[in-house]
Amino acid sequence: MPSFSVIAFRLVLPLEPLLYLMPFYALFYFSVWQGIETAKWKRLIHEKAIEKEDLIRRNDDLKIGIVSYTSAERIEALYRRTYQYLPISLGNRIITIELPAEPKAVKKEPF
Repeated sequence: MPSFSVIAFRLVLPLEPLLYLMPFYALFYFSVWQGIETAKWKRLIHEKAIEKEDLIRRNDDLKIGIVSYTSAERIEALYRRTYQYLPISLGNRIITIELPAEPKAVKKEPF
């Protein structure tokens, strides 16, 4: 009857080539696989940067749209479109008036 060490050796014997191939597996992992992963992450970063630029551009367009939507000319154009280009009466016209700055009060000292 074979001893326990002989039985264990026979079980481990088919795994012996893995011990010799382990350095090659490590070399493959650290050189090839890490390069593939690095390239994948760089591509993802590039895609997200492009997406960010697109979102910034769309946000700027929306801001411009908001400003143009609240302008007096835009409101007047909407009024004309709503009421089928009827002439605007003087009471319904939008007028923008810029007020002058308030003068600063000068304090006089009593004598």
